[in-house]
Amino acid sequence: MKYRNPQIPEGINTSDRHPLKEFATLAGGAVLLIVALGWLMGQVAGSLAGLLPFEKEMALVPKELLSSDAGPELQAYLDRLAARLGQDMDLPEGMQVRVHFSGNDTFNAFATLGGNILLFRGLVEALPHENALSMLLAHEIAHVLHRDPIVGIGRGAAIRLVTGLLLGSPDLAVLGSAGIYTQLHYSRGMERAADAAALRAVHQRYGHIGGAAELFNILRAERERSGGGEMPAFFSSHPLDLDRLQTITATARQQGWHENGQATPLPAAFNDWMQDAAGRAAIPEGQRQVRSD
Repeated sequence: MKYRNPQIPEGINTSDRHPLKEFATLAGGAVLLIVALGWLMGQVAGSLAGLLPFEKEMALVPKELLSSDAGPELQAYLDRLAARLGQDMDLPEGMQVRVHFSGNDTFNAFATLGGNILLFRGLVEALPHENALSMLLAHEIAHVLHRDPIVGIGRGAAIRLVTGLLLGSPDLAVLGSAGIYTQLHYSRGMERAADAAALRAVHQRYGHIGGAAELFNILRAERERSGGGEMPAFFSSHPLDLDRLQTITATARQQGWHENGQATPLPAAFNDWMQDAAGRAAIPEGQRQVRSD
């Protein structure tokens, strides 16, 4: 038998592709894998979180969230309005909504765990009548009804934790009572469903949906005034303001609802209540009263 020592062709261990292209392909594949796993775990975690009994969810609310800058008259008014809307929306037995009011001039409102809704003076005092306030409240109550806070927080925390583990830098703070509140993000589907439920409640309460469009026009005007503009729909969790306004018109036509009607005025002392809440907001955090109801 004859042995041969063939020469290995040069370049057999090198690729014709540029090394940067190979790196980009591998890196891109890794990123897609992380995104896919994070999304999958987020969906699973969100679904499981939604099965948590509501009374267990209430126990997750930190006590500092239970403070309110509303005076007795404002608090009573908001509680009555929320209770009426809750009845119109058929909240299940045991699901209680609590409205908290911040005297801060932040232009915002949101629903969080345990049926707690936080309204900020900056947004509320810009509303022209009770109909617009009811649309805002009903939208947040709808998030509570649909269990969006616990689902959104569970989904967001899972995504951050999984991606952190895969990247070698897990943020375990997302599992704490403070960390989970940074995960409070609603999908556009959640927002559309909340809008639809709020429209039904407002129509049932007032016999028309006047005020709904005004709320979103106010939100749109504030966004433009602040210079923030509006992000493209693909990058925004909320439906675009124009889409929401078009949906209001389309829903009214489909249901045969009146888009306009007589507006119910806010209480005569409403502006005084706003000023009182602003004053209460200036009280140091440790001296604020905590609600016990």
